[in-house]
Order: sequence, then C-alpha cells, then structure tokens
Amino acid sequence: MKVTHIIRNTMSLLAAATFAGLSGNAIAQDKATGAWKQIGEAPGVVAMAGAEGKLFAITGSKKLQVCDPTTTPVAWKEIGDGPGGNVVAMGVSDGKIFASTDARSAGRLALRDATTSAASWQDQGHAWCLVGMAGAPGKMYAICDTKEVGVDPTVMVRDNAGKAAENAGRGLDGIPWNGVDRRPPLGALALAEVGGKYFIATKEDALYAGNPTKPDVKWEQIGDAAGVTILAGNGSKLFAVTKSGKLMVWESKASK
Repeated sequence: MKVTHIIRNTMSLLAAATFAGLSGNAIAQDKATGAWKQIGEAPGVVAMAGAEGKLFAITGSKKLQVCDPTTTPVAWKEIGDGPGGNVVAMGVSDGKIFASTDARSAGRLALRDATTSAASWQDQGHAWCLVGMAGAPGKMYAICDTKEVGVDPTVMVRDNAGKAAENAGRGLDGIPWNGVDRRPPLGALALAEVGGKYFIATKEDALYAGNPTKPDVKWEQIGDAAGVTILAGNGSKLFAVTKSGKLMVWESKASK
C-alpha cells in the first residue's frame, strides 16, 4: 500500500511537471508567434513615426510624407519638407513629430505639429548619434549608437520641456539627453512604442519587446525582424520599413 501510494504521488508529480513544461513551452511559443505582413511600399523612406492614425515619413530626398496604413493599397502623399539635413530617426510625443539628423548634419533635433497640413520645423538642440526614437508623455526616448568599435548602443531620454543645457559652447545646446538604467539588446537599430510597450529591432534581425523606463523589465525576444531598419508605432499597431523599402505591419497570434 505504501509503495503504491509513493508510485502514485511520483506519477502525479511527473505529470504535473510535464504539464508545466508543456505549458511553459506553449507560452514561450505564443510569445514568439507573430509575423510581419506587407501592406505597401515605402520607397526612399529613411525615418518614420505614427500619430493620429497616420504614418509620417521622411525620405532620402528630405521630403515629409504621410499615409493612412488602413487603406489598400497604401498611398503616400507629400506634405512638405523635412527639417533639413540627413534625418535618421523620428518619434511622436505630445502631439508633435520629432526628427533627428545624423552627425554629418550637425546632429540636430527638430519638431513640428503632427498634422497633415503645412507646418514649420522648430530646432530643439543637439541630438547626436541617434538611430531610433519613441515618445512617451512629456518625454522622448532614443537609441544612441556612436558606431565605435567595442561600444554598444545605449538608451537616452530627453524631457520635452525644461531647462536648456549650459554647455552650448560645446554644441550641447537645448534640453539635455540623459542615459537610462535599461540598456537595449545588442545591435539595437530601431525603436518604437505601442500602447506603453517598447519594441526594438536589431542588426541580427530580432524583434524585442520591453520597457526602457523600468530597469526591472527585461527585453524579451518576441520574433524576427528580418531586413527591418525602421520601426514606428501607431495606435495598437507596430509598423516597419525594410531595407528593400517594404512597408510592414506586425501581426501577433492573438490578432489573427
């Protein structure tokens, strides 16, 4: 009787462990289950951000375009010029579109209203070595990559309002950028925010989700990002542009 009881308990434990393992695998698979779906083309786009149900993009020819990603086929419309220089990242916060230029264009940050009508860009100070931006209420987060050998990308944050830097003589004008405690995944090259969660695409074609505002939240790989160089959030959707100029939307298992 005693032996039988031990055997039964052992079998129950093994079954529970097996179920837990299968459940864990299922959860892991579910988190990693998703796919990119092409919804159009994004020829010449070098940076993109989403606002008010629209996608805004700047092209290599320094033009600002807008499209409605829910239409088929997606059609881009030119609505003005970019802020000048070689734009490398865009983000949206507090109803404004932010755009940053590369070091060869003096590494500047500019903003304008997130509208489809004409609006002027306003210089906001320095923004060196940024490769991706994503907004939050009152703040702008960015991936900073100096592209120096042995130096990994970092996450920086800037308040949208506040006291300007006091090192204008060194080119550090405008509201300062500060580092955050949460480092991005290795090879991070694009950043976007959707519903309070942040997404990063890496040079290794991986897609991660996490939150740079919370040091205890780890970056978790949720899928692939093959060829993705630009990310943008809009409402509850995550969009991307690939090296070949394809406009994509990420569809999780739950949304299918």
